[in-house]
Amino acid sequence: MSHFSAPRRLPPLVLALPMALAGTLASAAEPYELTEITVEESGAQSAFDGTAVDSEELRWRRAISSDSATLLKDVPGVSLYGAGGVSSLPVIHGLADDRLRIKLDGMDLIASCPNHMNPVLSYIDPTQVGSIRVYAGVAPVSVGGDSIGGAIVAETPEPKFAAPGAGSMTAADIGTFYRSNGNARGANLAATYATEALSLSYSGATAEADNYDAGGHYKNFAITGIAPYVEPDEVGSTAYETRNHTLGIALRHANHLAEAKFGYQDLPHQLYPNQRMDMLDNEQKRLNLRYRGQFDWGAFDARAYHEEVDHFMDFGQDKVYNYGALMPPNTTGATYLVNGMPMYTEGKTDGASLRGDIDLGAPDVLRIGLDLQQYRLD
Repeated sequence: MSHFSAPRRLPPLVLALPMALAGTLASAAEPYELTEITVEESGAQSAFDGTAVDSEELRWRRAISSDSATLLKDVPGVSLYGAGGVSSLPVIHGLADDRLRIKLDGMDLIASCPNHMNPVLSYIDPTQVGSIRVYAGVAPVSVGGDSIGGAIVAETPEPKFAAPGAGSMTAADIGTFYRSNGNARGANLAATYATEALSLSYSGATAEADNYDAGGHYKNFAITGIAPYVEPDEVGSTAYETRNHTLGIALRHANHLAEAKFGYQDLPHQLYPNQRMDMLDNEQKRLNLRYRGQFDWGAFDARAYHEEVDHFMDFGQDKVYNYGALMPPNTTGATYLVNGMPMYTEGKTDGASLRGDIDLGAPDVLRIGLDLQQYRLD
């Protein structure tokens, strides 16, 4: 009687073990050296410093637009909502309007228009911007902090003083522009008279444009709104006119500086092709007082400001003023009649801020501050 036994199969783990040992021995024979990595800067610190638009980019961007928000076009994370000729709305990572903190010369201002037709950056001409910085996402408490999208800080130029022993100095800057599309034109002037202790300055800018033309014919009708238009390539409701003025006085003594600035905007009209409403008048007046001092223990900064805005919206000349028979009759056979839709807004803002930087010995600094703001809207 013969006995038959089937061949015994080894488990896969037993077969894999010699192969793993062979791979280990081969690796031990040829050691691998890791590349050395050196970290030179903290990304978190650079984020808190924000992104500043350099002076050279500011210079050439001022020549291509009358909208100060366009100065931020190439800042990472920032985009713009086109809204009128001089009132684009900045957007940081998809967040805009009241989700952003926008400061002008340390003033925490608010757009009084319910459609945000008068954003903060529209109150200053690009030629009047001395510096502008963006904090995308996380913003330090020292620049507001109360914003989930980020912060934008715009500053007019610092006051200039005569060099020690020079007596007095004067400076002036005059500019003008013309852009053929829309017949856009404007001018700006900045002048300064200063001694070693006193600085007087003025800056003013005006810009206006008619409706601009599209790249080709896109209309098949001849009448829009009140005025007849026969040009098939004209884009209605794109005209604007704005005037901005800033008057400043500053006193300096040793390490102390006191400064007062008065700003005024007169915007007779700014039409909107993407809204049913137009801005037909906007007047803004602002007063900004500041003290800055350097002491043995550190630095102290105090500011107080007041702003008043009178804002008016209605249908511009390119919008249909009287609907009349243009709308279909309702069930009773009557037609709809709408004669304009005027909207008046009055806003007042009062604010104050205190900030102290106490030196605790390099590199430590204790920073304390206080912000107060009252906003009234009618």
